[in-house]
Amino acid sequence: MTICFLNIRQRFIGFSFLTLMLGLQSGLVYADNNSADVLIVGAGLSGLSSAYYLKKAGKTVVILEMSPHVGGRIRTASYPDNAQAEIGLEEFWESNPALEILHELNVPLETSYTSFSSFYYQSKLYPFTHKSNLEFLQSVISDDEMDAYKKWDKKMTELYKQLEIRPLAGNLLALKEISFADWIHETSGLSVKTQEFVRIETEPEYATSWQQISALDGIAEWHFFSGKGQSPYHVVGGNQRAAQAIADFVGNDNIGLNQLVTHIKSTDTGVEITTTDMGTFQQQVYRAKYAITTVPLFRLNDIQFNPPLSSDRKEAIRTQLGGAYFTAHVLVDNKARHYWTAKGESLLPILSDGPLGVIYEGKSEANKDAVLNLLVTGIHAERFNARANGLEDDQKALLEAFEKQWPGFGSSVKQMTFYRYHPRAIASWPVGRSRFDSLSDSLRLPQGRIYFAGDFTEDTHSNGASTSAIRVVDDVLKQKQ
Repeated sequence: MTICFLNIRQRFIGFSFLTLMLGLQSGLVYADNNSADVLIVGAGLSGLSSAYYLKKAGKTVVILEMSPHVGGRIRTASYPDNAQAEIGLEEFWESNPALEILHELNVPLETSYTSFSSFYYQSKLYPFTHKSNLEFLQSVISDDEMDAYKKWDKKMTELYKQLEIRPLAGNLLALKEISFADWIHETSGLSVKTQEFVRIETEPEYATSWQQISALDGIAEWHFFSGKGQSPYHVVGGNQRAAQAIADFVGNDNIGLNQLVTHIKSTDTGVEITTTDMGTFQQQVYRAKYAITTVPLFRLNDIQFNPPLSSDRKEAIRTQLGGAYFTAHVLVDNKARHYWTAKGESLLPILSDGPLGVIYEGKSEANKDAVLNLLVTGIHAERFNARANGLEDDQKALLEAFEKQWPGFGSSVKQMTFYRYHPRAIASWPVGRSRFDSLSDSLRLPQGRIYFAGDFTEDTHSNGASTSAIRVVDDVLKQKQ
């Protein structure tokens, strides 16, 4: 069996450290395209969406991206025989504003499942072969348990609507001081089995234990599952096509790749951003009227701000713990499909509630090797991302988990390819914090001419990336008016 490993983070630590610590400013080159209305740091979904809205409004933009590609976590890996699988496992929920952009750009979309998924509980598989979320859940729990669930779900819907009223009521804001798990245990009236169902279905969304996030944010997360639930969409041919379509609209000439942002200076009249080209290590300076940062919060600690970030923004960054995730693409013999199908119908995605995480199916040709896509989260992702063990040990752990779940499956595995991420790669708010508290509000307000966007400022999903782009662009356009 072949083991492949790709490290998502760039190996720029040494030079970046010198630049950050010493504030090197020699050998600066002023970039040709330094007269943009807005500079955008990061070419992920939030950065690209911000550029899209600004261009539609007639404004000029330059995007500065540290990696050699656009899209951030929206990446699609290709394998022999036209097989492919998503690296970041990005999904576009039906409420995601990004869908409107993709429709406008004629990007083809597809969906084949709803918010609930097949799952394992106490080693038993509960297969989703039903027409709706509620019909599936009815096959899992009793009628009495279902009645209690419907009452609880209705309450959750009502609470979610209250989250739209600002400022939040005191009784709601107080829910950030208790974990989602403890709040469910104490107040939901749900049976133990139904509570476990809620846990198993939601934990992959915030990529950590439900003991680690606040009840307030648990309410916000549940709206994807409430009622009939929302459907997640993917791009036909791979999600990477979405990022490239937006980049083509913005203009690839307006996107600087391999540009590590090291300094952001804001004055009364404009902003100045210094980058280091990761190919030549040449510093360049870009200037504009406004700047939008869309990078994850932990990346803001790698940038020297002048003036420095305010104390509340620093505290928001320091105290917002992130969820962990890790992905593995598992190439298996085509004959192994019977492990995840029933009567010719795929049961994927399956929530394993263990080291295998969520098991998705990649795209592959008929009668060719299949690709399984594992989205591992929480403590299991932290283990695989820690690099405490060799790749063979990680492979062994996954194979053992497969064998426990599907005896005999291991012999069909031909190759594993691993993708590791920063330990704070997913936005999540620990008990005592919330996306609705004053610290989070500070990140949604500009500091001078610098605006902060990205899913870390809103929620744990690509919805947050798109919503934040709308927010900052609206603010920038109001300033210019």
